[in-house]
Amino acid sequence: MKCWQSDQLRLVGSASSSQEAFDLIRAEGQRLGFEYCSFGMKGPVPLAAPRVVWCSNYPIEWQRRYSERDYIRIDPSVQQAITSDEMFVWDESNRAKAPEFMADAAAHGLRYGVGVPRRDARGMNSLLSFVRPEGDIGAEELAAKRERLYWLSVMCHDGMLKVWGDLLRDDAEATLSSRELDVLRWACEGKTSTDIAQIMIISEATVNFHTRNACAKLGTSNRTAAAVRAALLGLLW
Repeated sequence: MKCWQSDQLRLVGSASSSQEAFDLIRAEGQRLGFEYCSFGMKGPVPLAAPRVVWCSNYPIEWQRRYSERDYIRIDPSVQQAITSDEMFVWDESNRAKAPEFMADAAAHGLRYGVGVPRRDARGMNSLLSFVRPEGDIGAEELAAKRERLYWLSVMCHDGMLKVWGDLLRDDAEATLSSRELDVLRWACEGKTSTDIAQIMIISEATVNFHTRNACAKLGTSNRTAAAVRAALLGLLW
């Protein structure tokens, strides 16, 4: 571990609250040349309307506007973070996807930014963004700062998960038996109860028994929903 990584880990690890941890990350971002910082985290379930929490030092007027206009649904950075783990720079492709949104952000001093998404094995998805009002982010600058930006995203994700995890997980995590997990894994592969019974060398009635138990534990009404939920929660690895 490099010296600067140890120093940052020690500072964030000593934070007594999520706000204090975020302030330390924001200060590191400022040292890297970014005036603004934002961090958001999304839980894996419910799928239709997952829970999202975030914090930032963006201008208050922009935070209010973002919430009132439900900008999270059209924010190109959020959409990119959901589909990819790759670091990205706000560029013309972002502006083309949501020109009015990007113009509104620029009017509030949020013009040039870099996003660092992260997704863990339990399906928690986060996005750490560093933004400034002036100065395009070129390839040379990004290459020089990439390692530090990734490291900050790791610390922020892991640190905030300790505070926000229970809220974002929706409810207590289900504990499934090995048989229940196997049934759901094969269900994810499109296998029928008959197929699963043959593969696992058990009766179809036993397959259905494990399916009902899994559905009850996961709070779903059918096997497909149970398999999807279990996969999103990272239970089927």
